Amino acid sequence: MFLKTEEFSFAGASLTLYELSALQRIEYLSYLAEMEKKLPPAEGDPSVRHAELVAMGIRSSAMLVAMSVWHEDRKGPPVPELYDEILATWPVTALGEADRQIKILSGMVPPDDKEQSDSEGAPVSEAVTAEKS
Repeated sequence: MFLKTEEFSFAGASLTLYELSALQRIEYLSYLAEMEKKLPPAEGDPSVRHAELVAMGIRSSAMLVAMSVWHEDRKGPPVPELYDEILATWPVTALGEADRQIKILSGMVPPDDKEQSDSEGAPVSEAVTAEKS
């Protein structure tokens, strides 16, 4: 298997997180697009929209974690079953931390600045523009 792995620990418990496969990344992006279609219109009640956005964030993190941990036992429970279990048993803080770790493993977000310490001390170059000086 070519997927990267990383240990995840929270509140004394540990498990292995896996990078998403190419197919899982496509499925995850489709999942996000479907969730976005279900959001209330921006012109509606802002408090309802805010609550829906928070719930969407929690659900998307749970889906990402379920897709990742599914690789641990591919003959075990399917992703939807893992998703339900994760939503019912994981605290939001753990979901957020695991979400970030999986996205970094999967190349979906850049690593933290502290992880890019090799570029520290290097001068910051100016943005390249088409303007004449």
